[in-house]
Amino acid sequence: MQRVHRNLSRDEVELLRKKLAVLVPEERERIPELIRIMRLITRKSQAEYARFCGVAPRVLADIEAGKGSPRVETLEKLVRPFGLRVGVVSLPYGAAPREGK
Repeated sequence: MQRVHRNLSRDEVELLRKKLAVLVPEERERIPELIRIMRLITRKSQAEYARFCGVAPRVLADIEAGKGSPRVETLEKLVRPFGLRVGVVSLPYGAAPREGK
C-alpha cells in the first residue's frame, strides 16, 4: 500500500501545485469540435469515420452534436487514428468549471 503524505508543508504543497500546472496542459477546444475536425481531416462522413474507428455512427453523431457523455474508451477509439490519447486538461484561466462536462 502506498504511503499518504499528510504532513507536507505549505511550501511542499505549493511546489506540487506548480509541478501539476506544468504537467497538465490548458484546455483549448471542446471535444465535439476536435472530433469533428479530425473526421473532416480524414475526408470521411460520420458513418465512415465511425466504422473506421469501431464505434456506432449514432454515437459519433451524438458526440459531434455535444449530446450525452461519451465513455473514455469511445473517445480513445475516435482519437487513436491521430496518435492521440484522452487525458486531463486544466480550464483556461478565469473559466468557471462546467457542471457535468
